Amino acid sequence: MSNVTSMTKAELIEEVNRLRLQYEECAETSEANGKFDEDALFALVEDAEGDELFLVTETGRFVFVNDTALQRLGYEEQEILGMSLPRIDPNNTRAAWLGRVSRLKQSEEPDIFETEHIARDGSVKAKEISASYVTYKSRTYVLCVGKGIDRMEGKRSPASTVRTREQVLMQSTSDGVLVVDTRGTIIESNAVAERLLGVSKSEINGRSCIDSRWRLVDSDGSPLGISSHPMMIALVEEQPVSNRRIHMLALDGSRRMMMINAAPIYDDAGSLTGAIGCLRPYDDSTERKEQVRRDTSLNAMYRDVVQAMITAGSEDDLERNVCEALVRHGDYHLVWRGITKASDERIHPTVSAGAATDYLMKIKIRYDESEYGNGPIGRAMKTRQPVIVPDLSADSTYEPWLRQAERMGLHSLVAFPLEFLGANVGILVCYAQDKNHFVGSELERLKEIATLFSYGIGMRRRAEADRIVRGEYATQKMLLDIYNSTLPVAVARFDIREPFRCESANAHFLALVDEPYRSTGIEGCFITDIMYAVYHRDIYQRMAEAASGVETVGCEDEVFTDWQGQEMHWSWRIVPVAGESGNEQLLYVAYRLDAGASVAEGQTGEITSAVSLGDAPDTPAVIRMSAPRFGARAKAETRLARFMEEGQVLESNRAACALFGASGETVGVSPSDFFGDGMAEFLSDVLMTKGVGETVFTTLPAQNAKISCQVFSVQEDESQQLLLICG
Repeated sequence: MSNVTSMTKAELIEEVNRLRLQYEECAETSEANGKFDEDALFALVEDAEGDELFLVTETGRFVFVNDTALQRLGYEEQEILGMSLPRIDPNNTRAAWLGRVSRLKQSEEPDIFETEHIARDGSVKAKEISASYVTYKSRTYVLCVGKGIDRMEGKRSPASTVRTREQVLMQSTSDGVLVVDTRGTIIESNAVAERLLGVSKSEINGRSCIDSRWRLVDSDGSPLGISSHPMMIALVEEQPVSNRRIHMLALDGSRRMMMINAAPIYDDAGSLTGAIGCLRPYDDSTERKEQVRRDTSLNAMYRDVVQAMITAGSEDDLERNVCEALVRHGDYHLVWRGITKASDERIHPTVSAGAATDYLMKIKIRYDESEYGNGPIGRAMKTRQPVIVPDLSADSTYEPWLRQAERMGLHSLVAFPLEFLGANVGILVCYAQDKNHFVGSELERLKEIATLFSYGIGMRRRAEADRIVRGEYATQKMLLDIYNSTLPVAVARFDIREPFRCESANAHFLALVDEPYRSTGIEGCFITDIMYAVYHRDIYQRMAEAASGVETVGCEDEVFTDWQGQEMHWSWRIVPVAGESGNEQLLYVAYRLDAGASVAEGQTGEITSAVSLGDAPDTPAVIRMSAPRFGARAKAETRLARFMEEGQVLESNRAACALFGASGETVGVSPSDFFGDGMAEFLSDVLMTKGVGETVFTTLPAQNAKISCQVFSVQEDESQQLLLICG
């Protein structure tokens, strides 16, 4: 073999001419297709004895195979010339062959090794190969001379023993088995794979696992390409792929569902050598039966959650029913819901279900930047994205809770942050005893349940807020109606948005406006239509201030002049309040201080709030209190004891404080502190009324004066408000 690197220019020209002449001579003969001379190839290898001759490129592609090799392997010449070496030699994958060629380039000695070749009929032939790096006809090749190994004499490489054991397993399993090299080329297959794919072994081996003749498609009907084929995923990501469902198209266009599991294969040095895949019909698989069972359980779980959405009354009932449904149908060891509080950065469990509920008593979970706040649950709460942990022991961020989790048998989890219209309503966490539990259709169904759960919580919170608002509105309306019946109070409600449309107005307010509104009413009219009333001509500007959030808009004693030039003294307020439908409104309340009496005589007063009216000396004493609700059969002493313990004074005017001798701060005090000693019998009589305007009489011990009080009540879910008007 000539070494062209040491030739002079003249010698190089002479060598080129010689090779050209040799090529022309070779082209004139019919042997080896006029390209390669078998004797000349054998002559390139010293002391090589064997009857099989292969000439391959550096990348492993066959360019010449002699007749002896063709006969022993059973291939046609054109068939094997279209192959590469790894197709018939599983031990020499593309990566292994390139490494062997690299070593041959650096050594002048041939490489002698034992391997196995796959014949066309699928049988395996043990070989001893002598490979040499040669230059032939001005090109570099690897020349391989091989001879068979007698298995009966026990001359076999360690790899051959392993391969035989693998073949026994491949032929005995009921799954179709495919083994690919690092490029995805199939190098081994079993008889079951032939039956499932519908082609012979000789047509399977040596072809890509994504070859179109397998007619494999994804669930959407698209061909199973490199990025979606389980075996290619196992090669690229070097991770097992479990229970992946694919479809195979029949010639009539029908689909047959298959289940495939794939895993990477490594050699003794830990280098990736390929992947193995196991294929089985999905309809006949145990996974199919298990999946049917899981689908049935998931459907039952979803039905129970929907039922809870419909029937559960409060938020507490809903979360308890949902968690119990997940544990009952989902094979989960622990399910719990947590909430956050403004007072700290902890996640507080509110309800839990499952065999491992004690786990929550032994751990603490936060959502700050500490080690207890950067775990899976803390990340889900901070990022507002679901977090799935297939294996708790493999997640370094779960270290603070891992010991307790292993004691309770918890090995995987999924955490769903709960949101309603962008607002945080907590988190839902599910634990399972097995690893990699939350996948596929089960994970998607849990996402749907978390979304439904969030909606249920949000709607119940909204309903509760509406109930409170409606209760406040009912209380305000009742109080205003009572004041309206006892005092000349002008009251009107307006929409809080400009230009301030009137929702309602009483007769006292209509008396303040001009015609024709005084006669026809002003409901549906804007404040700009009626702002030129007999008084308070800047009412539009003052409403704009109240709507913008000014803390106090009003005056205790403001002088207005009517069209005749007479002065009037008014106490008035404009405050945002709850509307009947839950929306926010502006409440305008005004009381004429000099109505029926002279201001000069000192008979002045004030309006302290939107519903606390009539503090002039000639007004009745008004007290508003909260009290627990009582059953129809509750005894008088029981009512009084609970009222003294749980009741509070919510509001009182100056006349009430003077009448009952209360001084200092009166809002929030207990009834006993406001009314003083000797009023127990009076309060007991108040609690025994029906709360619809009944009159209760009592004698004040300090003044020895007899007074009468009208009692009104507004009933709420767990409590009631009492309004006393005394004179």
